[in-house]
Amino acid sequence: MTKVLTEKNFTYALSENMRVIAALVVRSAVTRFGESRMGFVWVLIEPAAYVGVYLLVHASMDASIPFGDSALLFVLTGIFGFRMTRGIARKTERAIISNQPMLTYPLVRPLDTIIATFLTESTIWLIICWLFMGGLSLMMDRSVIVYPADFAECLLAILYFALSFAAFNAMISALIPRYDTFINMLSMPLMLASGVFFVPTQLPPDFQAILWWNPFLHCVEWFRTSTYLDYNALLSKSYLLGVSTGLLAAALSIERIFRRKIVAS
Repeated sequence: MTKVLTEKNFTYALSENMRVIAALVVRSAVTRFGESRMGFVWVLIEPAAYVGVYLLVHASMDASIPFGDSALLFVLTGIFGFRMTRGIARKTERAIISNQPMLTYPLVRPLDTIIATFLTESTIWLIICWLFMGGLSLMMDRSVIVYPADFAECLLAILYFALSFAAFNAMISALIPRYDTFINMLSMPLMLASGVFFVPTQLPPDFQAILWWNPFLHCVEWFRTSTYLDYNALLSKSYLLGVSTGLLAAALSIERIFRRKIVAS
């Protein structure tokens, strides 16, 4: 009898939590695009702008393509390997701050706001990735995803890292206000050090050893290994997954220990 009641209580609590997250997802989507119809268009323009600037500089310098036969494919895989990861994480790590008034309700927990924002941003970026990669495939008249299984695995790894990175940053930002500004300042240096515009394995070993510690680089390299037949990647899947797991475990621990302070901040 006790076991049945426990199962019913768990099921009820889970359903309540799902309803809370669903409501927060709707709120996140409305907040993201409700104020401006140009919101989704800007999300499309941003990666296109990166690609356009790179191609313009590349053409003006008459430079060779770092790898493969298409500068567009090379830079697009780099942009999405980094920007999708950082874009999802950037919005998600502000979930607690953006939804602070909602935390006054007993049913809403800090983690609920993170999960809801993550689901919203992940959906948006997966749609954008599909549009760009599908469009490029039509332009080149061939499939640009040569290893579909690896590509699906890569997307899951990117989402896992983005969630873990964002959850950790969200918890620290709720406790240390200036931390959010610090993380935002690191976005450009991280992108430049993630192999978006170059092939890391073509650098001297000493530079490779330093860049290897950047988890965003492994997101980019994993993305590229699924779009090229013979790409020589500076990639450690276990390192990226290990960092993701460590960050997520730390975030959950911080949330559990400092939940009252996070809610009250």
